[in-house]
Order: sequence, then structure tokens, then C-alpha cells
Amino acid sequence: MSAETTLVLDSIGTLLQLYGKHAFDTDSCSALDARALAHAWMLHATMGAPRPGAAEPRPAGGVIYRDWKGLTQYFGGSRRDEAEYVARALGDLRDSVWAFVSALHQLVLEEHEEGRIATEHFARVKAAVAGNSTEQLKRETVAAISVMENLMVARRDRQRQQFTALADRLKSLGKELEDARRESALDPLTRLPNRRAFDDYATRTIELHSLLGQPASLLMIDVDNFKQINDTFGHASGDEALRQVGRALARTFLRRVDFVCRFGGDEFGVILQETGSQGAAALAEKLRQAIADVRASASDSESPLEFTLSIGIAELRLGDDVVSWTQRADAALYAAKDAGRDQVVAS
Repeated sequence: MSAETTLVLDSIGTLLQLYGKHAFDTDSCSALDARALAHAWMLHATMGAPRPGAAEPRPAGGVIYRDWKGLTQYFGGSRRDEAEYVARALGDLRDSVWAFVSALHQLVLEEHEEGRIATEHFARVKAAVAGNSTEQLKRETVAAISVMENLMVARRDRQRQQFTALADRLKSLGKELEDARRESALDPLTRLPNRRAFDDYATRTIELHSLLGQPASLLMIDVDNFKQINDTFGHASGDEALRQVGRALARTFLRRVDFVCRFGGDEFGVILQETGSQGAAALAEKLRQAIADVRASASDSESPLEFTLSIGIAELRLGDDVVSWTQRADAALYAAKDAGRDQVVAS
């Protein structure tokens, strides 16, 4: 392989690594999935690893046989998805920036008009200097000084108003952006943190584990036969079941370091810092019983919602990343379902 080809491949690899590093959630792809896909394409392009999503996991062979068209389509599609997401999510910010531009444009026009007035009076003073009338020179000079004084006072007052309005708008915009950031990390149905917040918290937990060695456990929780609830009682009842799980989670995991989220669909996640698998299993059983108590309290209703939870537990291990940790908890969750549901399994 020539030095030029190696340089190009290294550049592509660096670009894809940076692209994955700064990925964010969009409507079609989570940040975690985007990072994994960018990494897979980087391995394919630079080292000839199998093409992402290939039916047969065969190496790509030489540089010429790699799927450059697929890489182009992936990158272009991802950029379009991001552009659509950003265009919608930041619409308010764009409108605010446009308002600032319009205000600046108005300021420029006002200053241009002030400059025209000042130039006109200076021209009169210059004409008076060239003439022989002392009275005219005195009159035009006094008039020019008066006009300049009025312009300066008007400009000072206008700028004070503009800066006050700008400060108020920036303060309001800052609050709006903070609210939007907070809302973007919340699930609208249960008001629990969402998958995006989970990824951030899991990453910080892993970093703390690597630095301090403190234990941590991940619970993956799934509502058993959730589709049947929707099909039998309707989606409104399914939503209520999810809200009940959210409330039970909030009542069960009360510590400040307990992180509870809606992972997606009918699946929830809980990260317990300073907690090994044994302690996590005890809390998981408490949660499972809490759902049973909810069913019991609703038994007098005409059509009580009856559902159970399957829970998988994985204690954090040295060397785990978010993906491997989540996969182990998911495997335990599937084992709980395979064993008959409504139970807790620790990996």
C-alpha cells in the first residue's frame, strides 16, 4: 500500500472517529448507536473489517474492494438526519439569532442616518468658514454643536435601552435553552430520564468505578407481555401501566445516587452506585413486589391492569463500557423471561 493511500485512510479513520465521538441522539438513531456505527465503518475503511450490516462477516479485502459507496451513503444519510433534527430542535434559537441580526441592522441604519445629519451640518460650518460672514459662522457652529449633542444623548439612551433589552433576552434565552436541555433528557410519558441521560450517567459511573473501584449495578426492567396489555385494554392503558412502573421505581430507589430511567418502549433501566449484585437483587425483588401490590390494590376495579416485571442485573466489571455492561444486563433480563417471567436474574 502506497504512502499516499495510507495517509488518505488514516484521514478517513480520524474523521469517522471524531464524527462518532461527537454524535448525538436524533429521531432515527441514538448517540450510542451512532458511535458504534461510525466505529464499525472506520474499521471497514481503514483495516478492511467486514462491512457494517453485512449478511456474511467476511473481511473486505483490498482497498479497492471496500464499500466506499456504502460509506458515502451512510455518512450522507447521517448528516441529513442530524440536519433535520437540529433544524427542528433549534428553531427557537435560530429565530432569536435572527431577531439579533434584525436589531443590529436597525442600529446600522440609525447610525447611518446620524452620520448623514452630522455630515450635513459640518458641510454648513465648512461653507461658513469659507464665507466672510462671522454671524453665519457663529450660527452654523452653534447649530452643529447642538445637533451633535442631541445625537450623542439620543445614541446613549438608545444604546442603554438596547443593551437592557439584549440582557433580558439573553437571560430569557438562557433559561429557554436550559429548559430545553432538561426536557430533551426526560421521557415525556413517565417524566423519568431517557436513554440519552442513561448513556451520560452510565459513562460517569464507569469512570468513577475505574478511578475509585466502587461497586455499581445495572438493572434492566421489562414489562411482561406489554403488547397484550395494549391489544386487550388499548394504548391508553398501556401508557398507564408504564406510568405505574415509573412511580414504583421512584418509590423503590430513593437514594440520591440511584439513577432511574425509561430506556425505551416498555423497558426501564436503573443504575445503582455503591451497590453490588446482591444488594441490587434485594431492591429488584422489592420493586417486583411493589408492582404486585399495585395489582392487588386495583383488584376491585372493573378491569384492573395486571402485569408483571422481569428484571436482569449486571454488576459493573473492570473493563466494561456502556455497551458491554448493558448487554450483560439485557442477557440476564432475557434469562428471566425465558425462565417464566415475573422474576429477577443476576448475571
